[in-house]
Amino acid sequence: MESLLITFLAGAFFLVGVLIAFFITNKEKLINFSVGISFSVLILLIILDILPETLELFEEYHFIKIITGVILGILLLLIIEKIVPHSHDDDCDGDYCLEHIAVITAIALIIHNVIEGTGIYALAEASFKSGIIYAGGVALHNIPFGIKITAMLKNSSQLKLWTYIILLTISTFLGGLIIHLFNSFLSNNVLGYLLSITIGMIIYILGFELFKLLKENFNKYTISGIIIGIILMFLGVVI
Repeated sequence: MESLLITFLAGAFFLVGVLIAFFITNKEKLINFSVGISFSVLILLIILDILPETLELFEEYHFIKIITGVILGILLLLIIEKIVPHSHDDDCDGDYCLEHIAVITAIALIIHNVIEGTGIYALAEASFKSGIIYAGGVALHNIPFGIKITAMLKNSSQLKLWTYIILLTISTFLGGLIIHLFNSFLSNNVLGYLLSITIGMIIYILGFELFKLLKENFNKYTISGIIIGIILMFLGVVI
């Protein structure tokens, strides 16, 4: 039960970012900041976290399997693009709507967090101290995601906003619960492919959504977001 508890606490730090976003009232500055923080955090999330973990999970043909998963992840988001409608309000820049970006980012993060939860739980079962340290790093990089998703969904319906906040908050715990209940069904290959798909989804978000927004709204607030995102991610690695 202790291992499940730390997966829950790691995910709960997403709410710290949510609270920060709620207490900042200047919408335009917060959105620019969140675009910057999202861009740096998502890049470093792939480099420092997801890719090394994926390489460890695959015992052979690492890059072929990863590339396959990445392509599937990109194709999955292309399908989601057709399913999730773009809204047309002041937060949208042509086809690039912040609410839409938030939704597909949240979907990618929920998948990633579930897998990450399985890792925290498995590590904690082997060494509780190591599990706590890993969970602390995960908790730190959940903060900027909380800021980003909340900032971009602040003007959406309360139902949509809180649905994604709740799902993102509990998704790490759900990963721990899944491995607790169905450990015998989860092979390293399955987990590796799921993480590879997540990499593909994040690459799509970075290349087709966030980069355009970053380029068109590059100012001191986006730069501050990039720097804060880098600091938070490296703090997570150090811890």
